[in-house]
Amino acid sequence: MKNYIYHLKDFYPPFGWSNPLWGNSESSERPIIVNCASCVNTSAQHTCRNRVGRKDFSLIYVISGKLCDKSAERGITLTAGDVIIIPPKTTFSFDCTGENIYFLCVHFTGSEALKRVTDYMLPIYPSYKKTTVDNQIKIKFQRLFDGFSTDDSYRDNDLSSLLESLLVEIARSITPKGMEKRSILKSLNYIKEAFSKPITVNELAKIENMCATSYNLCFKQLMGTTPTQYIINMRIDASKELLEFSDLPISEISMLCGYSDFNFFARAFKKATGMTPRQYRKHAANH
Repeated sequence: MKNYIYHLKDFYPPFGWSNPLWGNSESSERPIIVNCASCVNTSAQHTCRNRVGRKDFSLIYVISGKLCDKSAERGITLTAGDVIIIPPKTTFSFDCTGENIYFLCVHFTGSEALKRVTDYMLPIYPSYKKTTVDNQIKIKFQRLFDGFSTDDSYRDNDLSSLLESLLVEIARSITPKGMEKRSILKSLNYIKEAFSKPITVNELAKIENMCATSYNLCFKQLMGTTPTQYIINMRIDASKELLEFSDLPISEISMLCGYSDFNFFARAFKKATGMTPRQYRKHAANH
């Protein structure tokens, strides 16, 4: 595949390294909406970054080369076969290294976007999933790219359907054989509803009728992180949203997001974002 950005308004525009915001929008008009997609296949050394965070979800699938996360506290490196979902309003910076970097990407939004990511147990940044390069996934991406070239009243629905098919194919490739029978969806939904309250692994394991050891193993294999870290990530994401879009005191936000100890919240927040809650609020207000 050649370097392209596939965009709804301007079909096949020339690829530009300097514009990370093609098709950048959020919407709840339909369950799944494809904003744009891209193919990067080059030997040029460069940095793939977004300093402000897109409004939609970004799915990245690496074919060859390396994407090295420049964030010191995360320090992950994506290689051939790795897949990751970058959620809305998340900043990132990857160095593209190796003899040739080749990755595929699609940006999507919609009222059911987060539910799809959760239901298909796709890894959310900074977690990622290691798998092998799957030709079926490449084919699904190509069909999605081809969908942008049509120009009729069915195109948007067609793109949504093609994305659903791609997400299912990726979910199949990253789910260990037999693990799909041991779904953790009930406990994921529980975490989503009760993340602001104290939650133990034993409690989550009981929901899925597992012992804590089996649940921990199952959760990490399916989600790419531990239950504890997953809950922390959800709390931090919720606090970021409240800091950005509300005028609530930071101490109250700490309580609402499951941290009764404000100092503990401040340390956890800085570890995850590199900023204090106050700094994050100020930064968000200036952007």
